[in-house]
Amino acid sequence: MRRTFVVADVVRPAGYEDRLRRVLNDLHDSLGPTLTAAVLGLRAARDLVARDRAGTEHLLARLEDELYGAITDLRRIVADARPPALDGAGLVLAVRRYAETLTDRVPAEHGPLRVEVVVRGELPPLSADVEVAAYRIIREALVNVARHSGARQCTVHLWPLDGDLHVDVVDDGVGTDGEALPAVGGTGLRSMRERAGDLGGGCRIEPVASGGTRIAAWLPLAAGK
Repeated sequence: MRRTFVVADVVRPAGYEDRLRRVLNDLHDSLGPTLTAAVLGLRAARDLVARDRAGTEHLLARLEDELYGAITDLRRIVADARPPALDGAGLVLAVRRYAETLTDRVPAEHGPLRVEVVVRGELPPLSADVEVAAYRIIREALVNVARHSGARQCTVHLWPLDGDLHVDVVDDGVGTDGEALPAVGGTGLRSMRERAGDLGGGCRIEPVASGGTRIAAWLPLAAGK
């Protein structure tokens, strides 16, 4: 006897698509940078193991901590919570800590990548929404620098101006012809734009006159308050 199955239409709750987009962006912008840094660290450990056993063991211990952090981050994404790196640290310290994970792990043509974080003036208290968006945007920008630019130097600038938090990530790598840059023309750039746009800000990519690339974002300081 032939059996017939009837599949009922799935009724999705209001806001389902927006929630799904946020979760996918969080997975991309949170776990992606963490796992990228871990892969770069493993490569560095492989190159280091033959000449510095103690240094290799120290690096592997750091990688273990970072991967445990990724597991915690994943759990918080599922629970719709803020990134654990921001807890008790704030935006600037969290960005500096991530920048440290990339320093010396990324071999460039003329030497290892160095990442500097510069705060211009004094940042006002940031809402949770602005802090999270800025942190995710900066990490995604740094991942693109590390993976695709061939840069030796990268600087993250943060400053308040005219009611916005401004974020610039500038590198001295291969450069770009604007939006045509393959490395950030897909999910990464789209996610950065969406995060900024959701708060009423914006994000763009542009070449630097002296060579390299600038990713610039601006986020209204009043967002989320």
